[in-house]
Amino acid sequence: MSGLELIQVSVAGHELTSRPREVLGLPRGFVDPELEGWGMANEILDLGRTYLEFLAPAGPSSSLHAFLAQGEGGYVVALRTPDTNALVERASRRGVRLVHRQEFRGADIVQLHPDDLGVTLEADLLPEGRHWHYDTLDVPERPEDAPIRDLIAVDVAVDSPEEKAELWAFLLDASLASASSVQVGSGLVRFVPSAGRTGPAAVDLRASHAAEHVLSGLTVRFIPEGNA
Repeated sequence: MSGLELIQVSVAGHELTSRPREVLGLPRGFVDPELEGWGMANEILDLGRTYLEFLAPAGPSSSLHAFLAQGEGGYVVALRTPDTNALVERASRRGVRLVHRQEFRGADIVQLHPDDLGVTLEADLLPEGRHWHYDTLDVPERPEDAPIRDLIAVDVAVDSPEEKAELWAFLLDASLASASSVQVGSGLVRFVPSAGRTGPAAVDLRASHAAEHVLSGLTVRFIPEGNA
């Protein structure tokens, strides 16, 4: 479980609603209690081995208010990495700023600056045998017949897609899938031109049928098996 892998995209909105789980055909999600200390309410939807997290401010002093002043949208891209120390060293070599680092439930959490990468990037080293942080939580069992079966790609809007793809590939010690996309384990991070705001603009989810929706400013595309 220690390899590079795209695990989660977090989306910030003004409030939490039932619409995401209704659109995705999923039951009520679960809460990561760690976010309360950051002034955020959250609901995490289990997509299979990956997750969509919906965030909203929890009080007037929440740090999310500054982000939401520009509107709702994608907030964080989170992935698992096999070596946080090497990642931080490579980031230092390229002038990418470290925003936050902490030990949490045995994991080493690293967050890098959104102004340098187009989005806050969280890259975490998990203990051997762990898949993600939620392994330590008592979470609802995912229905076997759920129509959504994992996050397979995220589009990140940036000013210079090819430059950002090269930088991410270097930081993550990953391969370019194209001039403007990076292979992150079995997932894909694509960089697209920004029409104003930078950050996660869309996600592709493996699904039982094709569809497209907008949830809290994030375009969500359902991709049937064999259509990726």
